[in-house]
Amino acid sequence: MTGIGQTNFLESLGWAVLNSLWQMALLWVLYQAFTGIFKSIRPGAKSSISALLLITGFVWFIYTFIAVFRDNAANGSLNIPSFATIARNPQLNNWLQQALPVASVLYLVLLLFPGLHFIRNYRYVQVIRRYGLEKIDAQWRLFVKKVAAQMSIKKQVRIWVSELVSSPVTVGFLKPVILVPIAAINHLSIPQLEAVLLHELSHIKRYDYLLNLVINLIQTIFYFNPFVKALVKITEREREKSCDQMVMQFQYDSREYATALLTLEKSNYGQRTFALAATGKKNELLHRIELILGITKKPVVSFYKLAGLLAGLLCIISLNALLILSKPLNGSQPASFAHLSSPFSEFTAAGGEPRKTSVQTPAFKSAPIVKLKQVPPKTSPLHNISIAAASDFVKANLSYIQAGFIAPEEPHLKKYQEQQVEDAVEASKKVLKETQWKSVEKGIADVFTQKEKAELKADYQQEMDKFDWSKLENKLRLSYDIVDWNRVNEQLSKAVKQIRVDSLISVCDEALNKLDQVHRELALNKLDGIPDTDITMKTLEDKKQAVQKTITTLRLVHTKKIVHL
Repeated sequence: MTGIGQTNFLESLGWAVLNSLWQMALLWVLYQAFTGIFKSIRPGAKSSISALLLITGFVWFIYTFIAVFRDNAANGSLNIPSFATIARNPQLNNWLQQALPVASVLYLVLLLFPGLHFIRNYRYVQVIRRYGLEKIDAQWRLFVKKVAAQMSIKKQVRIWVSELVSSPVTVGFLKPVILVPIAAINHLSIPQLEAVLLHELSHIKRYDYLLNLVINLIQTIFYFNPFVKALVKITEREREKSCDQMVMQFQYDSREYATALLTLEKSNYGQRTFALAATGKKNELLHRIELILGITKKPVVSFYKLAGLLAGLLCIISLNALLILSKPLNGSQPASFAHLSSPFSEFTAAGGEPRKTSVQTPAFKSAPIVKLKQVPPKTSPLHNISIAAASDFVKANLSYIQAGFIAPEEPHLKKYQEQQVEDAVEASKKVLKETQWKSVEKGIADVFTQKEKAELKADYQQEMDKFDWSKLENKLRLSYDIVDWNRVNEQLSKAVKQIRVDSLISVCDEALNKLDQVHRELALNKLDGIPDTDITMKTLEDKKQAVQKTITTLRLVHTKKIVHL
């Protein structure tokens, strides 16, 4: 490559790097605006949108470089590209001509460090998928094969025990492999490990390994760009949330799954960029666990997001103002903001006559001003009375009905149908009282004492009893023919059974605590049994084992789930 070609390359690269700052800032602002308007977008869609914007920014960067390079080559000179003369300022052009090659050389020198980091991570992934592997138990291989088929994963997914990883990870795209550390098998229960493996299968289902490789390549090239880092962080965060939602769709216990993630995080002493771990980033794990457990916080205005939006807009405006707000030559007009979206547009050469455009403004006739006669208000029974009295008057005397509204006639149900409606309402009442109270109790577990929680539960039950359940009965009667009663009865029956199992578990736990208390008192007094009874230390041990076995059986029944795809 000749000296002219080298300089042309460096100038084109410098111009592309400079433009990539405001280009990525614009894409980040667009993401924030889009997700701000459509707040109900699922995490999977958010991850896809942010990844698409990253790839769009990279393609935009390549297009800028090629267009500038061709423009300079066509002009046959080492000047700043012709579209850069939008500023019509020779001093600015000379400064850019000198600064851009130097900036390009500095960019390429510093690119060595993230480039070496990228290569080292890639080599690490190749090592862990080949060395330190052991066969895992057949039940886990069968589980992965079965669930992969249910999730329509056509590739063969292999699973190994690895000595080189500290958390379950997924590597490979054409031949995906799940690597499980020995600590995960030893420290996690069977349902917990199943949920973690399902999380990794979700990554394979979403092709996250290939997408992660592309994103890390883009982040390596744009190592200097804070908006690229912000979009990468969004992509990784929403990707993990999407996989967590997939685990929850398979009806695994949320608390057990959150405990598994915390357990894996404690043993996760290191994590490579290309390997997709179940725990994800440390600073995002707390937010994920809150979402898994259903803990919702009051939305607040994020200072960092607001500052980022202002910084992005400032970056877009300031970098383009470098060319727009410069002093024009020969009285030519400065470029308009409309050219910002495409820096490769053709502009009128310096000294040329700009095109004149005329805009015709339509004429409007002045509308006559009509002065309305003020009409005194009519007297009414509500005149000169208080707001509270007026409200009571309206409630007592007025009722509104939509024009053309026909009240639906209550159908005449048969006796067994009426009984079915009443049973459904009673079961719903029981499920709502117990299930909703458990959700409330989770949030106040560490705040109130047992006595305060008992009082609060009594108030809660009293408020639930005030609910007008007759409205629910009427709605069920009106929509009786369109209700899938088989499904309703099945789900209510399952919920009631779960409540009964929970009650039995509570009773057994209380009995076990009492047995432990008696056992400790006998051991403290050095007695072999309770005097004048048949209760001995051995009898207590047998009772404790029997109760513990019953609790284990009940918990297995409680955690048994049905997978709906």
